[in-house]
Amino acid sequence: MSIERREKYTILLFVKSPGNRKVISECIEEEGYECYPVPGKEEMERIFGQPEHKLALVDASGYGPGVWRLCERLHEKKIPFIVLSPQESLVSSSRAAAYGAVSVLQKPIAKCALVQLLAGFMGNGEERK
Repeated sequence: MSIERREKYTILLFVKSPGNRKVISECIEEEGYECYPVPGKEEMERIFGQPEHKLALVDASGYGPGVWRLCERLHEKKIPFIVLSPQESLVSSSRAAAYGAVSVLQKPIAKCALVQLLAGFMGNGEERK
Protein backbone atom coordinates (compact mmCIF):
# COMPACT_ATOMS: atom_id res chain seq x y z
CA MET A 1 0.00 0.00 0.00
CA SER A 2 1.32 3.42 -0.90
CA ILE A 3 1.92 6.03 1.75
CA GLU A 4 0.53 9.55 1.82
CA ARG A 5 3.17 12.19 1.20
CA ARG A 6 3.14 15.60 2.85
CA GLU A 7 5.37 17.17 0.21
CA LYS A 8 6.11 16.13 -3.33
CA TYR A 9 9.65 14.92 -3.75
CA THR A 10 11.37 13.73 -6.86
CA ILE A 11 13.79 10.92 -6.16
CA LEU A 12 16.74 11.17 -8.50
CA LEU A 13 18.45 7.91 -9.40
CA PHE A 14 22.17 8.06 -10.11
CA VAL A 15 22.50 4.35 -10.86
CA LYS A 16 24.58 3.27 -13.87
CA SER A 17 23.50 -0.39 -14.07
CA PRO A 18 20.27 -0.62 -16.11
CA GLY A 19 19.17 -3.70 -14.14
CA ASN A 20 19.71 -2.07 -10.74
CA ARG A 21 18.12 1.16 -11.98
CA LYS A 22 15.00 -0.73 -13.09
CA VAL A 23 14.63 -2.66 -9.82
CA ILE A 24 15.15 0.40 -7.61
CA SER A 25 12.89 2.55 -9.77
CA GLU A 26 10.07 0.00 -9.64
CA CYS A 27 10.42 -0.31 -5.86
CA ILE A 28 10.24 3.45 -5.38
CA GLU A 29 7.32 3.98 -7.78
CA GLU A 30 5.43 1.07 -6.22
CA GLU A 31 5.44 3.08 -2.99
CA GLY A 32 3.92 6.10 -4.73
CA TYR A 33 7.03 8.24 -5.10
CA GLU A 34 8.09 9.94 -8.31
CA CYS A 35 11.35 8.52 -9.58
CA TYR A 36 13.64 10.11 -12.15
CA PRO A 37 16.69 8.24 -13.49
CA VAL A 38 19.58 10.57 -14.38
CA PRO A 39 21.55 8.81 -17.12
CA GLY A 40 24.12 11.43 -18.12
CA LYS A 41 25.80 14.78 -17.52
CA GLU A 42 23.45 16.82 -19.71
CA GLU A 43 20.41 15.53 -17.85
CA MET A 44 22.22 16.07 -14.54
CA GLU A 45 22.82 19.76 -15.29
CA ARG A 46 19.17 20.25 -16.25
CA ILE A 47 17.99 18.57 -13.03
CA PHE A 48 20.34 20.63 -10.86
CA GLY A 49 18.72 23.80 -12.20
CA GLN A 50 15.19 22.87 -11.13
CA PRO A 51 13.95 24.14 -7.76
CA GLU A 52 11.60 21.32 -6.70
CA HIS A 53 12.18 19.14 -3.65
CA LYS A 54 14.62 16.39 -4.45
CA LEU A 55 16.34 13.46 -2.85
CA ALA A 56 19.04 11.49 -4.70
CA LEU A 57 20.04 7.86 -4.53
CA VAL A 58 23.65 7.41 -5.64
CA ASP A 59 25.10 3.98 -6.41
CA ALA A 60 28.77 4.43 -5.47
CA SER A 61 29.84 1.32 -7.38
CA GLY A 62 28.65 2.55 -10.77
CA TYR A 63 30.57 5.81 -11.07
CA GLY A 64 34.11 4.93 -10.04
CA PRO A 65 36.15 7.74 -8.45
CA GLY A 66 33.86 10.33 -10.10
CA VAL A 67 31.14 9.43 -7.62
CA TRP A 68 32.69 11.74 -5.02
CA ARG A 69 32.52 14.74 -7.37
CA LEU A 70 28.85 13.88 -7.95
CA CYS A 71 28.27 13.75 -4.18
CA GLU A 72 30.07 17.07 -3.81
CA ARG A 73 27.80 18.64 -6.47
CA LEU A 74 24.67 17.29 -4.78
CA HIS A 75 25.86 18.71 -1.47
CA GLU A 76 26.62 22.12 -3.08
CA LYS A 77 23.13 22.17 -4.63
CA LYS A 78 21.64 21.28 -1.24
CA ILE A 79 20.10 18.10 -2.62
CA PRO A 80 20.11 15.49 0.14
CA PHE A 81 21.42 12.13 -0.99
CA ILE A 82 21.66 8.53 0.10
CA VAL A 83 24.64 6.49 -1.04
CA LEU A 84 24.22 2.84 -1.97
CA SER A 85 27.56 1.32 -1.03
CA PRO A 86 29.07 -2.00 -2.08
CA GLN A 87 29.10 -4.43 0.83
CA GLU A 88 32.87 -4.89 0.71
CA SER A 89 33.64 -1.16 0.74
CA LEU A 90 33.78 0.46 4.16
CA VAL A 91 35.76 3.27 2.55
CA SER A 92 32.71 4.20 0.43
CA SER A 93 30.55 4.42 3.53
CA SER A 94 32.91 6.73 5.40
CA ARG A 95 33.62 8.88 2.32
CA ALA A 96 29.89 9.20 1.64
CA ALA A 97 29.39 10.63 5.11
CA ALA A 98 32.32 13.00 4.61
CA TYR A 99 30.70 14.31 1.41
CA GLY A 100 27.39 14.98 3.16
CA ALA A 101 25.28 11.88 2.57
CA VAL A 102 22.17 11.82 4.77
CA SER A 103 22.50 8.04 4.94
CA VAL A 104 24.37 5.08 3.51
CA LEU A 105 22.74 1.77 2.63
CA GLN A 106 24.92 -1.23 2.08
CA LYS A 107 24.20 -3.39 -0.96
CA PRO A 108 22.36 -5.66 -1.45
CA ILE A 109 19.56 -3.36 -0.35
CA ALA A 110 16.56 -4.72 1.51
CA LYS A 111 13.43 -3.22 -0.03
CA CYS A 112 11.85 -2.59 3.38
CA ALA A 113 14.96 -0.72 4.59
CA LEU A 114 14.93 1.55 1.53
CA VAL A 115 11.19 2.23 1.84
CA GLN A 116 11.47 3.00 5.57
CA LEU A 117 14.43 5.32 4.99
CA LEU A 118 12.60 7.21 2.23
CA ALA A 119 9.44 7.48 4.33
CA GLY A 120 11.39 8.75 7.33
CA PHE A 121 13.30 11.28 5.28
CA MET A 122 10.16 12.61 3.65
CA GLY A 123 8.35 12.99 6.95
CA ASN A 124 6.14 9.97 6.46
CA GLY A 125 7.34 7.88 9.34
CA GLU A 126 3.78 6.87 10.21
CA GLU A 127 3.13 3.23 10.69
CA ARG A 128 2.45 1.45 7.47
CA LYS A 129 -0.32 -1.12 7.01
